[in-house]
Amino acid sequence: MHCILEIKALNKTYQEAYALRDINLQIESGDIAALIGKNGAGKTTLFKCITEQVFPSAGTISLYGRQDDAGLRKGRRSVGAMIEEPAFFPDFTARQNLEYFRQQRGLAGKDSIEQALKDVNLLHAANKKFKAFSLGMKQRLGLALALMTRPELLILDEPTNGLDPEGKAEIRQLLQTLNEEKKVTILISSHVLSELQSVATRYIFMDQGKIVEQLTAEELLQKTRRNVEIVVDDSGKASTVLEKHFPGIPYRILPGHRILLSGGMDKTDQLNRVLHAQGVSVFSIAATGGDLEEYYLGLLGGERHA
Repeated sequence: MHCILEIKALNKTYQEAYALRDINLQIESGDIAALIGKNGAGKTTLFKCITEQVFPSAGTISLYGRQDDAGLRKGRRSVGAMIEEPAFFPDFTARQNLEYFRQQRGLAGKDSIEQALKDVNLLHAANKKFKAFSLGMKQRLGLALALMTRPELLILDEPTNGLDPEGKAEIRQLLQTLNEEKKVTILISSHVLSELQSVATRYIFMDQGKIVEQLTAEELLQKTRRNVEIVVDDSGKASTVLEKHFPGIPYRILPGHRILLSGGMDKTDQLNRVLHAQGVSVFSIAATGGDLEEYYLGLLGGERHA
């Protein structure tokens, strides 16, 4: 593993008000790093500084060990980003939209379009107009656009925002596949901790423009309750899979296709993968009880997030 992104003492001010204050951060290759914070915490501003959409007021950003202008320009060619919703043309097909942006950004090779559509499972809808897409398909097309540069680092700002549970599960599964099979390092933001808990390898908590804590997934587990609630499409089928593959974890089936496991928080990635491989759709997987919620809310100022 090596450091892909390093940020030191980064500040961003607007008319003397701090949007970002003293940000220090390292992202290692192979990470799925979840940036967690309330709306307005500074997540989007930080992403825009990394991608040079806005300029920091102070501090340094290094990509692949370089912070000089030439090194950053070269490094950013290996960064794909989806920050805020891309302005796709509603009457263009998925393929036409990506071709427009390919030409606009000077990307070589039309094969990048087909590969990006394949990566996000949209090849079957390549000739469908954008205005006919579901919200989940629109989010995946935004991901395809970010992937056209074949990035080593993928930066995603709230990609599950507004999606239903099935759409969120699709995005999480896609991110896991990109990370494991394509070796893409991912920096992803959300204001809901539980949405990323099944895929993140580390967590960066932000509040009021500051990083208030950084934890690995293992460290977070030690600070929170280990009960797990899984929401699936078929609780009967899921229970059969659990009994076969996880016989040591007691569980209860609850209404609404929910399953409560007594323990197993250290196996969320494995649970998600095995259930998916056995044909069970996992809509969400999260720690239950007050400890996790209280810990999160305590870090981020006590406001509940939905």
